[in-house]
Amino acid sequence: MESQEEKESRTDKRFALTYVGWCSLDRRTTLPMLPWLVAEIRRRSERGDCGPVMQPREVQLLLNPPFVRCVPSNSSNSSVFIFEHKAQLVSRFIHNSNDLTCFSYLLRGQPDNPESEMSCHVFKACDPNQ
Repeated sequence: MESQEEKESRTDKRFALTYVGWCSLDRRTTLPMLPWLVAEIRRRSERGDCGPVMQPREVQLLLNPPFVRCVPSNSSNSSVFIFEHKAQLVSRFIHNSNDLTCFSYLLRGQPDNPESEMSCHVFKACDPNQ
């Protein structure tokens, strides 16, 4: 009989990344504003203006349908996580054409409500092909 951990390891996709940070978006944010927003999140993290809680950190992004889970890379316990949400709440994926290692995605609080709160999560990969 398979253990729960063995089942999870078969279905999980893991990516070693740096979690740069996040911000909540105003509902009036437009698509042309997104690169500026991502750049601002990156600048704040580089300057250390995010406070001790949001300093860039090494993480693993686990894709285990239907969930996306961000866990500290130094944690062997997958129940310890920075955040977790359903993959269906991701509304847009953004890839930076100037820096191929940087990407972000927009997360909608309520997928059926276009007026619901949104947030932007920014990551940096070691390998641009990742």
